[in-house]
Amino acid sequence: MRRQAPAKVNLGLAVQRRRPDGYHDIATIFLKISLADTLWFESMPSGIVIECDHPDVPCDERNLIYRAAAALQPLAPDRGVRIQLHKRIPIAAGLGGGSSDAAAALLGLNTLWGLQLTLAELTPYAARLGADVPFFLLPDTTALGEGRGDELTALSCPQAFFLVLVTPPVAVSTAWVYGKFRFELTGVPKDTTILRQYLESGDIAGLGAACSNDLETVVLPEFPVVRDVKRALRQPGTYGVCMSGSGPSVYALCASQTVAQHVANVTRSHDWPTWVCQLWQDGASTPEG
Repeated sequence: MRRQAPAKVNLGLAVQRRRPDGYHDIATIFLKISLADTLWFESMPSGIVIECDHPDVPCDERNLIYRAAAALQPLAPDRGVRIQLHKRIPIAAGLGGGSSDAAAALLGLNTLWGLQLTLAELTPYAARLGADVPFFLLPDTTALGEGRGDELTALSCPQAFFLVLVTPPVAVSTAWVYGKFRFELTGVPKDTTILRQYLESGDIAGLGAACSNDLETVVLPEFPVVRDVKRALRQPGTYGVCMSGSGPSVYALCASQTVAQHVANVTRSHDWPTWVCQLWQDGASTPEG
């Protein structure tokens, strides 16, 4: 059995307050995109085996796929699984690859092991694995994320558009970014209501112009290459350029594939990994990388 695990970008990210548990409340719009990992599932009599074609991905208890399987296995004590992961989403890139893989594992094992859990019953397992994991359980392409990012409201997006996604070759720790974040550098917390209105009305130009990410105040001074990527992506025909999540990936919204291809050619001239993506559709073709 096969499942795909799409990447996400954050259309805007506002850090609203620090929580008593040490996490931060945020407001963001999650968007699944056509860059995706692939998971292959094979039944075994017992045990959990994870295999991956990326040398930097651990295949033991540190892997969220493994932890997802271990969480569900008590419900199927006489079942095991081998999961092979074909990794296309860059790691530590602010694109939610590990979280998406974990959600795909929960959904796949729910079918493979015949658990018949509802989405509502799977969600607590997802939330324990990570704040972004519940979003990837949803069948929806877009959602408003609040709280830690796991308080979700599904959104509609009537307008198709393209994204140019660039991941410069630096690793950025999410925990480090939030640990360095200072509210006095961002001013009054931003309201994402306008982003939602632009998205659901199909006003992609307005959406791009309104996108901003509070975490850029931490990442850009420490990683100048992210600022360089943003500058390179600002080409005629792009509607907005913004860092995704805690970085270092940056995306540009484009109205057409022609514009997106031109912008991608510019960034590839810098030897930065670049993809031309669309909104996620299950079973859709993979993006040009």
